[in-house]
Amino acid sequence: MNKEIIQIQLGLFFKSDYNDSFEKFALKLKDKLGESKITQYIPITNDAPPEIPRLILSYEKFNINVSRNRFDLFTKDVELIKQNIENIVKSFEEFSISIFRVGFVKNFFVDGTMEDLKKVLVQDKLDKMSNLKELNVRINNNKTIEGYNCNSIENLSNGNVMIKNADGTTQNKNGLIAMRDVNTAVDPAIERISLNLIEINKLLTGFDAESGQFILVDC
Repeated sequence: MNKEIIQIQLGLFFKSDYNDSFEKFALKLKDKLGESKITQYIPITNDAPPEIPRLILSYEKFNINVSRNRFDLFTKDVELIKQNIENIVKSFEEFSISIFRVGFVKNFFVDGTMEDLKKVLVQDKLDKMSNLKELNVRINNNKTIEGYNCNSIENLSNGNVMIKNADGTTQNKNGLIAMRDVNTAVDPAIERISLNLIEINKLLTGFDAESGQFILVDC
């Protein structure tokens, strides 16, 4: 099956909640990464859940969300993440922010149909479901990556996305959505550590390689 990357997401989880000014955080990030096209400060009360974004930075080739307990970068180009990770981590250091978990998610549009998805399940039982509209299959394989206990999640479902054509036009295409989510597992032992730039880079490289391996999708 042909696959096309829809989005790549890097998630960096803060060891402690960030409670300083998000305006200062934005200025420091833009000092390291360049001026953003759009900067948004989300007016949220202090008692709101920490994972809700308080700051959104929009660039030409990537977007950033910052909440009190995590930083997320969204793009289609993994090399762009690798080129900017050092400046991102250095920005954190200036606010004494430590990272203890890393998540890496790739979403793909797969040129297939629900019939292809049905092949991974028990066919005789599926044949009785004549009006099936949605189908979702998810697996989580525990792996050790760069010495860390990690989740390697693969999720396959039917869906549709807006695809940009070579001529600049867009079209809504039906197919399959494959998600590969690789992350350091939630573990009390991990919560006591702080990942430095070298370790984050190693995990990023390992996660990028792991997210290119599939069980549910015929490569």
